[in-house]
Amino acid sequence: MSKLVRDGRATFVALRLGSVALPMFAAIVWGLMAWRAEMKDTRSHAVASAELVAQYAERMIETQRLLQDAAKARLEGLTGEEIRGEGVHRFLRDLDAGMPMMHGMLLVAADGEVIASSRKWPVDMRLTGRSYVDAVAGGAETFIDRLILQPDGIDAMVLATALERDGRRMLLVSSVDSSVAQEFLRGIVIRDGDAASLMREDGMLLIRNFDAPPMMLPEDARIRQEMRKAERGSFSTVAASDGIERVYAYHKLENLPLYANFGTPTRIVLVDWLRRAAPVWVMLGALSGLLLLAVLRAQRRLGEVLELEAGRRRVEAAERMAEERTHLMRETNHRVKNNLALVVSLINMQMRGKSGIDGNQLKARIGAISRVHDLMYRAADGVHVDFAHTLRELAESPAIVPQERGISVDCRAEPGIVLGPDQLTPLAVIAAELLTNAVKHAFAGREAGVIHVRLHRMDGEGVLEVSDDGVGLPDAPQRRSGMAIVDALVGQIGGSIERISGAGAMMRVRFPLPAG
Repeated sequence: MSKLVRDGRATFVALRLGSVALPMFAAIVWGLMAWRAEMKDTRSHAVASAELVAQYAERMIETQRLLQDAAKARLEGLTGEEIRGEGVHRFLRDLDAGMPMMHGMLLVAADGEVIASSRKWPVDMRLTGRSYVDAVAGGAETFIDRLILQPDGIDAMVLATALERDGRRMLLVSSVDSSVAQEFLRGIVIRDGDAASLMREDGMLLIRNFDAPPMMLPEDARIRQEMRKAERGSFSTVAASDGIERVYAYHKLENLPLYANFGTPTRIVLVDWLRRAAPVWVMLGALSGLLLLAVLRAQRRLGEVLELEAGRRRVEAAERMAEERTHLMRETNHRVKNNLALVVSLINMQMRGKSGIDGNQLKARIGAISRVHDLMYRAADGVHVDFAHTLRELAESPAIVPQERGISVDCRAEPGIVLGPDQLTPLAVIAAELLTNAVKHAFAGREAGVIHVRLHRMDGEGVLEVSDDGVGLPDAPQRRSGMAIVDALVGQIGGSIERISGAGAMMRVRFPLPAG
């Protein structure tokens, strides 16, 4: 009955835990799925927005390129004086006038000298400190920059492209109001904290969706690391410009040293994720509560039924316990009788010897038996013991190997050789006897030595080896009561013993292992 009650309680505990754990697990799984879906949607939105910014910037720059191509066609075949003439000036002026957001076109030499201008003729000026002049003069075919035009103070995006004329490297420069691109970036941002920008491939943030000067990102900025890997992609990082963590997407403009970027703050992703996951979590929480209530009611009803059976079960349990105690008493008496018989046999064998009873030897033998009983008492089933434990304790026993002798014992026993009392007790006495014989006879004429004890499996049998580095076995075997005891006990367990002499002596006992 008690087992049934315990099993029932364990079952209901499991059901209670399950009524909470399963919905919780489902909530975690759903939360992970919802988070992945939200992150996927956010990345898709960021990628689409970055592509849209890239398409707009390509169209804006393509318009400037078309105007520059028209200017290059007009300059084709003209001499240096003709290029500086009023006709070229008027042509550039007409191109400029056709685009209200443009702020002039220039033809500039590699050294910064302005050769022709859409705003002024004749022109006598030189550009200094212009990064786009240095870049194109240094070999770049196209360079995009943002600067304040002088003397008007207009914030403009500048497109500079290379032009070869009569072996000289020049550049055509056109500019457009930065606010045009900035207004588009503002329009594409729909949530607070979103960021859209155009960035040069060298890490210069040119235009953002809010008023901000150009900014050079550090070399180790995440966006620059990603740009070196691929021309487009997405990632999450903390922005170097404002310290906000965002999910970013970037897209390189075709044939231009410019990237379009778009980012959404992760806090927005978190809020959207909670909105998506919360209804399911509430439903799972309600389901968990209903399941827990149902389990508690069922447990209460089952408890009432079990209580009615408790009296009868207790009577049956008491009867079984009485039977088990009777059986245990018989088993204990049987063990005691067998061990007392073994002790009597040990005493008789010593009495038949010439030297009579040796108290120390008898103490060691009976101590081995006592140690086996102690280990069986502490065993889980009260019967079976790992022989390796017994062997190690015997090897360390000062009653068998006195410490003052200076003899060391090296014991290496393979664990897992589990034996019952019918084998364990005789083997413990055998081991104690072989150790005692080695201590008494192996080291004649010296005080120190090493005894090796080994226990292992071999060919389906257990093998116990006791060896030493002593004088070895005598040529003529001597009849001793100790070895007679060993031989008798080896035969009792159905084993065999092998005596090996060489550089020392070895006693190898083979014994059958129990099934399983």
